[in-house]
Amino acid sequence: MARDFTKDESERASSEFLIDENFPRKKTKRWSQRPFRHFCIVLGLLVGVFELVVLETFFVHISWQSKSPSALGELNALVPNFPIHPVLFRHDPMATIGRNDENSRNATQENWLSYIPRGNGFIAVNNAEKYTLPDPIPFRGKSAYSIAVFHQIHCLHAIMNVFNELTRPASKHARDSDRGHDGHMDSHAHRHIDHCFRYLRQSLVCCGDTALEGQDPNTKAAGTDGTGAVHMCRDFDGIRAWAEEHRIVDTKHL
Repeated sequence: MARDFTKDESERASSEFLIDENFPRKKTKRWSQRPFRHFCIVLGLLVGVFELVVLETFFVHISWQSKSPSALGELNALVPNFPIHPVLFRHDPMATIGRNDENSRNATQENWLSYIPRGNGFIAVNNAEKYTLPDPIPFRGKSAYSIAVFHQIHCLHAIMNVFNELTRPASKHARDSDRGHDGHMDSHAHRHIDHCFRYLRQSLVCCGDTALEGQDPNTKAAGTDGTGAVHMCRDFDGIRAWAEEHRIVDTKHL
């Protein structure tokens, strides 16, 4: 009996391509790839969010640093930041009176004046109420403020003057306007010097200079006078030039 190949092919095709509920189907890998793909997507999103947070934190920190005042700087950024330089401390004979005579006094006075800008370090601030500042000094219709370092120099000079007057010959005491007929300092001068001692102590503590100082080269006794130590100092010439450029008067004095 001849075999019907057409019928066999048709039955085989039906068995291969028609869905048979009783025939176990071969499982594919598609069902296991979907959770993995979802995991990768979620992980990528989390990494992206983390990178954005890190970048935002970095830029906020950079922005804050650019606006924040430097050490010993002005809180409101009304005065620019000045560079820091290493400065070797040397003996400066012109800072004090060498001989107790008028020529020495005048030379020392001129030396101290060279540290003061025209205008004595006073500048005007517009709209001062917008900033974190003490009440302004009213001056010619302007809100004036003093740059601290020049006030500090003024105070130290005032203390030196009182010391120099105390060491002058007694016959010259009466010519000093800060003294009464009995040679004692008047109350106004006394209050001023008291203020300077308090003010300079606060200024020194604020500065907190941590330079390391060694042996005084002028004595064999153990001790230091600060000579030879290198300090990290702000550009004083730059500060003085800026103060002079922004002055509100042209005179200068101590």
